[in-house]
Amino acid sequence: MNTNIKICFLADRHDLFDERIYWKMAVPLKERGFDVYYFLIGSERKKGKTKEGIFFEQLLVKQYSQNLYLNFILKRLDTTNNYKELFRLASGIKADIYHFHDLWINLIAKKLKFLNHKPVVFYDVREPHSDDLVSFYGKNSISKRIVRIFAHYVDKWEKNCSKEYDLVIATEENVGEKFRKILKKNKVEVLHNFTNIYNNYKNYSFSEKEYDFIYCGGITALRGAFQVLDAAKITVNKIPKVKILLLGKFSPSKLKNELQEVIIANKLERNIYLYDSVSYKEVSDFYNKSKIGLITWLPVKALSIKMPIKIFEYMAFGLPIIGSNFGHIKDFIEKVNCGKVVNPEKPVDISNAMVELLTNDKIYNLYSKNGRNATLMKFKWENEFDRLVGFYTKALDERKSIK
Repeated sequence: MNTNIKICFLADRHDLFDERIYWKMAVPLKERGFDVYYFLIGSERKKGKTKEGIFFEQLLVKQYSQNLYLNFILKRLDTTNNYKELFRLASGIKADIYHFHDLWINLIAKKLKFLNHKPVVFYDVREPHSDDLVSFYGKNSISKRIVRIFAHYVDKWEKNCSKEYDLVIATEENVGEKFRKILKKNKVEVLHNFTNIYNNYKNYSFSEKEYDFIYCGGITALRGAFQVLDAAKITVNKIPKVKILLLGKFSPSKLKNELQEVIIANKLERNIYLYDSVSYKEVSDFYNKSKIGLITWLPVKALSIKMPIKIFEYMAFGLPIIGSNFGHIKDFIEKVNCGKVVNPEKPVDISNAMVELLTNDKIYNLYSKNGRNATLMKFKWENEFDRLVGFYTKALDERKSIK
């Protein structure tokens, strides 16, 4: 492929240094000689060029109301909203390929597709958006009905928009299959979010590791944060010096204080450590210092669909996994034989798995070896990245034939 190609990434819910957009796509593409731009909406307005050579501009997010529905309406009534500005920036560079990653970018993506220079447009569907709405919003019967109506609208609108794009990319099969039902099969691909940090692995001995358990990623009540604390309370009765690290973004932000109150009330200050998110490159240090990975999400529909990248990161660093007994978490743990599946709603089950993995060297070493080997042999991002470049090549060739 002629690498004098301009690629533009767009997002409104992911950070500038997002692992998938920035580190796995933008930077490797730049290294191969492509011109790469990244326009997004975030917590502050800024623009420039990163040290890796990525041109970027970030618009300041506008919050009109704390009410989900009112905020949605007001945002669209504002004639100077960020999506119009995002379209101006994106269309102005006349990119060969526009690759967007978030639901509401669909507001402008169809317009990008019909620009005069006929660009290629890819939609990276990273979440089951309508299922997210139903699973995470609506606390009473009235609001639940409103959310379901809104989610139905979102699902129908998203699918309708997708018919205009050159390719829809999902991160796992369930979402991919949803789009295959309405699009031609060659217009939908699954690009798994495998890890690319396995080379940061350091072969520390069991005794050299600082933390017995690490829970890394988004930390929420529905992702089992309180059940982990309850399991820790049980575990310290058998292993008094057990150390558990919760590392990631606490959502809502007050959750961190709520968890800390539980820790203090149960005298677990020397057992449980709460850390805010670190950069993509820094997270490897914490994996290397940890023995076992936790991913005990609770059984709601959206979480049963999602493909958590932490599975692959834990495996890459030889961390046996204690994970939920449903969805992709269960499937991969059992397929690779790299951990224990538990009922995430039962802290005693989580605790039993904790104790077993810390005290049974044979099982621990087997799971650790299986996970690490599976990453090196099968679950490598580089293979997925090569497929992505192939998708770009094919779409650009098809564009030439149309012209």
